[in-house]
Amino acid sequence: MIVRPMKDSIRLIPQHDHARAAGSLVRHWIGLDSVPALNSELAVAVWFAVDNHDVGWCKTDENPSYDPTTKMPYSFFGISCEEATEIWSKSITVCANYHPLSGYLVSAHFSQLAEAGGRGAPPEDLKHLSEFVRIELNRQKSLSDQFSDIEAAGKEGASLLLRTCDTLSLLICRAPEISPPEGQIHPMTRCGLKIRPSSGDCLEISPWPFDVEYLDLLFPGTTIPMQRFENAEEFQEAIERAEPEVFQGRLLPIS
Repeated sequence: MIVRPMKDSIRLIPQHDHARAAGSLVRHWIGLDSVPALNSELAVAVWFAVDNHDVGWCKTDENPSYDPTTKMPYSFFGISCEEATEIWSKSITVCANYHPLSGYLVSAHFSQLAEAGGRGAPPEDLKHLSEFVRIELNRQKSLSDQFSDIEAAGKEGASLLLRTCDTLSLLICRAPEISPPEGQIHPMTRCGLKIRPSSGDCLEISPWPFDVEYLDLLFPGTTIPMQRFENAEEFQEAIERAEPEVFQGRLLPIS
């Protein structure tokens, strides 16, 4: 769950819905020097991977968890590494069952996250994450053995495209763990983009990598009151009272 504190409320956006928004970005991507346009022969497998790279979160996000330390909902950054790797593995399996390239891309994506999460982690967490990476590298080898020549040549560019659009979607959702302050330009060094969050849930980008003048993205979710919940029961009551909503964010060029 993406947990975004607002002025008077807390916005909750399921991970799978954020991922589907990232899939919309991929469908409009026309390329950068560092992240080229997608080869049309890879499109369906890559679209499926981006759309479903967080499908493993669906069951978890149906029942948001209460964090007794913060007295707030658990965000996806706050869960244990054991829970994270279990969820990641579910997503990878779904995608691998659809197409080897889809599974490879999602496996590579979460392997990178696990390696990043292991830096400075406690020894037990590092051990667990390292074992996850070992398993996934073996899976990636098995999946890549099934690639066509075009899939083998395009896998690295497609992997960076998934990661780029995933990050952009999180930034539009204003995931607080990664979102810079509004009005300031920040580089995304791996892909060569510069981004500037602006008011009205807008995200400005340069250079512009899409085939339309701007992009509006819709995120289903819910809103609960901004408060510290004293216990899990009080938190669950707020979740049960919440009504479904649809939030909108916009990407546009930096002017």
